[in-house]
Amino acid sequence: MTTAHDFDEMVDLLALSRPFERSRGMNMACKIATLPLRDAIALVIEDWADDKFRQLSAVIVRQSGPTIRSLEEIRHLYEKAEMAPAS
Repeated sequence: MTTAHDFDEMVDLLALSRPFERSRGMNMACKIATLPLRDAIALVIEDWADDKFRQLSAVIVRQSGPTIRSLEEIRHLYEKAEMAPAS
């Protein structure tokens, strides 16, 4: 069963800290921004493309459903968002 996503839903984009940052007492995840889902997945795929660790550490927190923690799922949503008309 495929879950429908509202690409205009406001979500929180988090980035897990790098291992060396955790050793300095920093938080495990930091909030990057609150954005529409469409913009959050575009930021991860397009703007973070040159930083694979950052892409792999992306977490999207949704109010309407489960948190998105997998880069594979973010890529899949990016492809779906590209085909879906923007509202």
